[in-house]
Amino acid sequence: MRTLKIISVVFFLLLGLQSINAQIFELDTKKSTLLWTGKAAFNSYFLKGTITAKQGTITINDTVISNLNITINMKSLDHENNDLKNHLKNEDFFEVKKYPKALFALEKTTKIENHKAILQGKLTIKGKTNLERIPVNIEHHDSGIIITFNHTIDRTKYGVNHNSPSIFKRMKENAIADEFILEGKLKFDSH
Repeated sequence: MRTLKIISVVFFLLLGLQSINAQIFELDTKKSTLLWTGKAAFNSYFLKGTITAKQGTITINDTVISNLNITINMKSLDHENNDLKNHLKNEDFFEVKKYPKALFALEKTTKIENHKAILQGKLTIKGKTNLERIPVNIEHHDSGIIITFNHTIDRTKYGVNHNSPSIFKRMKENAIADEFILEGKLKFDSH
């Protein structure tokens, strides 16, 4: 019985030390960038634009990411062509008045190895949530960390079906690829 108590005390002390070593970083939204690329389904035509993160935090304990939450401001969805920008924001695509934010929440702790990790978490767009596995690069700096990624997302999993060749099988000319690319550079500062 005494051995069990000692083991319990040691376990809780180690757990306490672990949480002391955990470091929380806050997203610097002004120094972070998110770029999106969408393309036509059957030719090489593509479009690029931007979107901004509203807030985010990450918790790292030595080489383990134990928590990560990012909120994206969907109303910030931007493109140089105003008509296209407004179309992307309406009901055909992301319906930003009804769904003003997208969310990513880490679901599984992940280890950083050689400045790389795979973030497994739930992404919510337009009220629909799916599991995404996002490979990232992580650089440590004196003031915090920078996470970079280039991830392909299937928009139809989130109910964004406009001109989708997998939903509308006969569509050819104006078909838009189901996948779009989200590329990011997220800078987190020490909390």
